[in-house]
Amino acid sequence: MRTQIKLTAFITLATLWAVSIQAQNDTLVKPAHVPDYDELMDSNFKDSTATRYVKTETGKKTKNYSGNWIIGAGINVIDDSGQQAFFNLTESKYNHFGSPLMLSAEYLTSNKFSLSATLLLNKFQSGKEVQSLTIQSGSEPTYMAVDFAAKMFFRRILDKHLLTPYITAGPGYRNIDSYQAKSQSGNLVDVPKTQDLTLNVGIGAYYWFSRSWGLNLNYMGKFAMKVGSNKHYKTNHLVGSFGFFYRFDTFKKKFNQPPVIK
Repeated sequence: MRTQIKLTAFITLATLWAVSIQAQNDTLVKPAHVPDYDELMDSNFKDSTATRYVKTETGKKTKNYSGNWIIGAGINVIDDSGQQAFFNLTESKYNHFGSPLMLSAEYLTSNKFSLSATLLLNKFQSGKEVQSLTIQSGSEPTYMAVDFAAKMFFRRILDKHLLTPYITAGPGYRNIDSYQAKSQSGNLVDVPKTQDLTLNVGIGAYYWFSRSWGLNLNYMGKFAMKVGSNKHYKTNHLVGSFGFFYRFDTFKKKFNQPPVIK
């Protein structure tokens, strides 16, 4: 019953959030200066040669935006219950939130694609479950992961700009310290330190406050390659992350110059 209430509340909040975003998008008025609007909305706008000539012939300074780099920081939550169920992240006994930290750097290769690297730090918490084992007090292991990913954005498909959804995939590395846990039968189990490579797939979205600032929500499935030592403890798991991001908005100033005739 409690799970149903949580699910209903989650769906209601998600619906209200989507409606509010839709309303903001629909009321967003396109200004008269079209290039500035496109520079704000597109993730990696660059003036065309023709546009540069028009601006320079009028004697105005132009700004050729690049802004390819994004950095982010936030928090993460881990579900390693062994069930790979999305709504387990709402169940306290499955989600681990001990000293979580997420740091990321991303390079925008175009309006549609990017490459990123992410550092995840966390700590499994006592009394909570990992693969049906309950972690014991004083034996909470630290979690560390480094992930590399490619992202594909769906900006133009939705024709909306404040919200930019994406899909992501790539490899990762995970390290979990050894710990002691209790099985469902009540026996103590010594879980050894594990290091593994993962293949990650996920979804996410950017919400832009401005051209440079915004929020990021990411949800990823991490599939462990079960090879080498301790392979039975190399587990598939889910990681959700949430944080702020900043997009560098570098530019080059150009002044009045005659067109180059080729």
